[in-house]
Amino acid sequence: EFGYWCATWKKSVAGKNAVQTRDELEAIYGVGKSPNRTTMSHEPLRHIFVPVVSRTQALWLRRLTSLVKLRERDNGVRILQVHNKYRPGWGGEETVVELEAQLLRANGNEVETVSLWTGELQGANVLKLISAGLGTVWSFRGHRLVREAIERLRPDLVHVHNIFPLFSPSIYWAANAADIPVVQTLHNYRLACANALLLRDDRPCEACVGRFPWPALLYRCHSSSFFRTLAVTSMNVIHRWVGTYRNKIQAYIALTEFSKDILIRAGLPSEKIFVKPNFTPDPGVLVALRSRRVVFAGAINRAKGVHLLLEAWSQLALPGYKLVLLGDGPDRSMLQNRYATDASIEWLGSQPRDTVLEYIATSQWVALPSLAYENFAMSVLEAFSLATPVIVPSHGALATIVSNGRDGLHFSAGDVASLSHTLRSALSSSPSQWAAWSAAARARYLHNMTSTSNYRQLMGIYQGAMKSFPRRLSPRLEKRFVDGNLEES
Repeated sequence: EFGYWCATWKKSVAGKNAVQTRDELEAIYGVGKSPNRTTMSHEPLRHIFVPVVSRTQALWLRRLTSLVKLRERDNGVRILQVHNKYRPGWGGEETVVELEAQLLRANGNEVETVSLWTGELQGANVLKLISAGLGTVWSFRGHRLVREAIERLRPDLVHVHNIFPLFSPSIYWAANAADIPVVQTLHNYRLACANALLLRDDRPCEACVGRFPWPALLYRCHSSSFFRTLAVTSMNVIHRWVGTYRNKIQAYIALTEFSKDILIRAGLPSEKIFVKPNFTPDPGVLVALRSRRVVFAGAINRAKGVHLLLEAWSQLALPGYKLVLLGDGPDRSMLQNRYATDASIEWLGSQPRDTVLEYIATSQWVALPSLAYENFAMSVLEAFSLATPVIVPSHGALATIVSNGRDGLHFSAGDVASLSHTLRSALSSSPSQWAAWSAAARARYLHNMTSTSNYRQLMGIYQGAMKSFPRRLSPRLEKRFVDGNLEES
């Protein structure tokens, strides 16, 4: 109706900047003449002839035409990703977000990502930090960004990866107000724990799971700061109280059954939590001959247990073997200085993801000695895809991902002697034993960590979330749901 009204404007309204000819009109905003002007098709703006319009009016018509085209396209599901990045470069969550976007696009879906970066708070003054703390509970900026993205993209679904600290749960309300279903991937335990790790004093801690987070405030669990901890706990308590986590999110994705159990105990609705592991594209070609090398890939901080790995390694004294550390973090400088005289340890710092994968593919083992439970470490997944067995602690999600003695080895979490013993057993194993572990690791990847299986699971979760908003389904998606072929490209 608005397009038809625009089409009837007079030359006196258009003024001196009027577009006089049909050719000029088509060149500006792609409107052609209709073979039958008495019949309006399902794309009215493509079949009207505007006798005369100004360039400003032509711009508005072009935008309206784009909206019509957007709503009529049949190229899969339109997804709006939302992600708060912690740091630039590769990292677990950032890698997952990018790989998932690539996977969705490769299967004929549209993906747009709205992101913010926590680094913008570095060096911030007190007022900005106070504002950010309040914004953790409700961010007007985050609400606006998501609302505008929804208006622009008209998505079928919003997939949230991380809201902390700059987006806040306000974005769930923005999507809900637009009748857009929300899927939230739970990359960590922040909805159950102020520091997101379930870790305190180098030990797993579940003191706040399912109860008011007094312990978090008492021990200043987030960044050793009472006020930062207060911001996180306020976010969780308030939005649990007003029903945001129960009513404004249609589906949660937990990465393991262990994580799902923790989050159910934390109060999330069990019927909305679906387990879907991370994935990585199949590298295809595998390396049979491996270097006598153990690789650690990740952040070099205390929670990752790098200090344990270095101490255990120093007790081995195995000639010809190397320990390679890929990554950076707050503990790197201190640890590198402490072990500077050990020639068997290589510090390579942050590297591109392709370089990390190359080191994993050509090494005998990957080690992740984390003190925390972890969730679904990408380094473990990438190692499995490259047929590289993994050494992990016998707790948390890691113990459910890696089968001891089958596709990797366990050690007692936080125990240097146990880790040293496990490393020695791994590096002194026979070639046939290592080959068996390697084959099992690859088989585990092929079972449920490939792009194909992950896409099928993801689209099943999307379908369930969108069906909870039936009035949002366009005819194209209704037909695909009826046919049961939403997962097909």
